[in-house]
Amino acid sequence: MTVSDFQVKSVIRTYLKNVKSDAKETGQESVRKLEKDAVVISEDGMKRVLLEKNSEEMSERLRKHDKIR
Repeated sequence: MTVSDFQVKSVIRTYLKNVKSDAKETGQESVRKLEKDAVVISEDGMKRVLLEKNSEEMSERLRKHDKIR
């Protein structure tokens, strides 16, 4: 499943908006909760992300190279 940039930005924007409103309502408790948030990516997931990034970069380089000719 492919996730677009717009969808990722939308989720992050909504998350940050909710976090800010929670912090205003509960004060220091939310700040402590924010410090505990963490993202863990499995080794396979990290490999997949790196392969996708590398393939996108190589595709872009090939497209630019073809335009020069």
